[in-house]
Amino acid sequence: MNAKNDFKNIKLICMDMDGTLVGAGGVIPDINIFALKQAAARGIRLALVSGRNFRFLMKSAADIDPGVIIVSANGARIDECAGGKCIYEGVFDPVFAREVCEALCNTGVYFELYTAEMNYVFNRERISKIHKHSLEMYIKNRQILGLRFPKGPDEAEYEGIYKFVAFSDDPTLIQTVKDTLDAGHIHHVSSWWDNVEVMARGVDKGSAVRFLAKYLGIDKDDIMAFGDQTNDISLLQAAGCPVAMGNSVDELKAVARIIAPHHTQGGVGRVILERVLGMEAPA
Repeated sequence: MNAKNDFKNIKLICMDMDGTLVGAGGVIPDINIFALKQAAARGIRLALVSGRNFRFLMKSAADIDPGVIIVSANGARIDECAGGKCIYEGVFDPVFAREVCEALCNTGVYFELYTAEMNYVFNRERISKIHKHSLEMYIKNRQILGLRFPKGPDEAEYEGIYKFVAFSDDPTLIQTVKDTLDAGHIHHVSSWWDNVEVMARGVDKGSAVRFLAKYLGIDKDDIMAFGDQTNDISLLQAAGCPVAMGNSVDELKAVARIIAPHHTQGGVGRVILERVLGMEAPA
């Protein structure tokens, strides 16, 4: 990829995390950090737009630049920066939240619901080994402040919910979850093959970016967005310059203007350096 500087008008760059900004081993490649710091130094606003919770994203944001905007839970919450104020919340209507909870409970899948301070865990005996390890690390690193283990829908709280997410290493069960939600006309997305995510009606990554654009006074044509999975489709659709990673699902590549190199090759940083900043990226 040669430096073209054909998107020098960009004023806001929005990035998914896993499979996009994050490279091999869960580490953000140096080229991505370098490119983002260069962009921030030129006055370009940066936003992490992820399905993960706010506390998980705080450290990554702070490592890049103090002014990085944090869009968490697939757009359900927006914070000005790691130490700034929350400027938007898109929480579930309690009636709809209970409907989603009952539907997921009926499938027997392991799932969580997120609030600002608490994760509720259902069917924890069905948790996969990989997610069990991740959950333990989140708790250890204070990326989750508390856990509760309701035995069913009657024991959950339905106020202030950002997101539901189901996990399974059984593809058949994941498909059952999707079919059950479809039957109930409940919209869902995925950030990987082993999960299913549900947000409040009208809430997704794209709605968050549109809110940000209005809040910051930035036109759609001046926004670049990066993603890799189906929960990033609305994100890319909200940007004038949508970028899909080389490792993206085909559905996302279909809505992209640029296909970036693979996330393990620092694709985000390479596109920013060459197409936005007009700099040559390392070979």
